[in-house]
Amino acid sequence: MNILSPQLSCHITPVLAIVGYLTYPEKLRINPTLLYTLSVIHNGILVVFSAWTFVSLSRIIYNDGIVFQSNYYFQNPHFDNVIYWFYISKYYELFDTFLLYLNGKSPIFLQKYHHIGAIICWHLPYVYKVDAIWIPSIANSFVHTIMYSYYLGCLLRINQIRFIKKYITTLQIAQLSFGHYHVLVKYKPPVETYVNYNIMILFCVYVWGLIFMFSLFYYRNYLKPKRE
Repeated sequence: MNILSPQLSCHITPVLAIVGYLTYPEKLRINPTLLYTLSVIHNGILVVFSAWTFVSLSRIIYNDGIVFQSNYYFQNPHFDNVIYWFYISKYYELFDTFLLYLNGKSPIFLQKYHHIGAIICWHLPYVYKVDAIWIPSIANSFVHTIMYSYYLGCLLRINQIRFIKKYITTLQIAQLSFGHYHVLVKYKPPVETYVNYNIMILFCVYVWGLIFMFSLFYYRNYLKPKRE
């Protein structure tokens, strides 16, 4: 199966989203009160949604068991629905960067790489029904529940939660390191098709880039200052 042959038009959406993301007017500003309100709502929505995704996928895995088989979980309409909305949420998460711009700040390369890669790496597994996507989805939704709860708490000036800041980066590195063996070994052909397996290899390459950049970020922000 050629990766571009089925439903060619469906690949237009992520391309347009990425182009829009990269061409966003960085100098745009809005009323600070409105920006604060939008930021609280944005993070609140992602807390609730991420928790819903994690609980939903956990229940599916608990009920159906851990099975390494092609198109096993996607036969479950609820699983398909959860993964679909989690994929759609990757577009919504672009507002993380837009809110930074509106606040007069510039995102680091890590954030742009993260968001662009996430759209591609959840788009392809959903379109081609790659069952292995449950592994990064359940890990990512768990970490996002904690991460966006932290952001929301900071916006609401709940100072007691600020101590977990550096542990969020540790959690991100941990969740990115989770499941590579099962994705690359348990789902390798003939369990999955070669096209689907190559999609997951692409996903893992993207994740390895994230692990490197998050580790570098952790060193620069938490280890290097202590040494100095």
